[in-house]
Amino acid sequence: MPEAHRERRRFHRIITDKPVVLDTGDGQYQGKTLDISLRGLLLQLTGDWRPEVGCEVIARVMLDNDDCCIEARGMIVHVEGEHAGIQVTRMDVDSASRLRRMVELNLIEPGDLERDIIELIKA
Repeated sequence: MPEAHRERRRFHRIITDKPVVLDTGDGQYQGKTLDISLRGLLLQLTGDWRPEVGCEVIARVMLDNDDCCIEARGMIVHVEGEHAGIQVTRMDVDSASRLRRMVELNLIEPGDLERDIIELIKA
């Protein structure tokens, strides 16, 4: 990833491999979450489907318990080959709590989560 792009990021990203289901309203599509932050997701898409930039989706990131997931509404902001980036625009409280805990457990510096939350509030 180019250094300039990396410097623009305001949120710590957590590398993961959790399955994801995308709902576009026209259908459901499978993929894998490559990384996740308080503000977005990077996905690896399976199959031939490729979303259009600007497409609104509901992403359900499946956690260890199939009944438990992080559900986020968002917009596709880039598509490159089999990878798609989603900017999160809305998330329910339970999903936000699960995501916060996931980020918290994976950060090296405890203060990083607080900084990310402050940036999220500013956004």
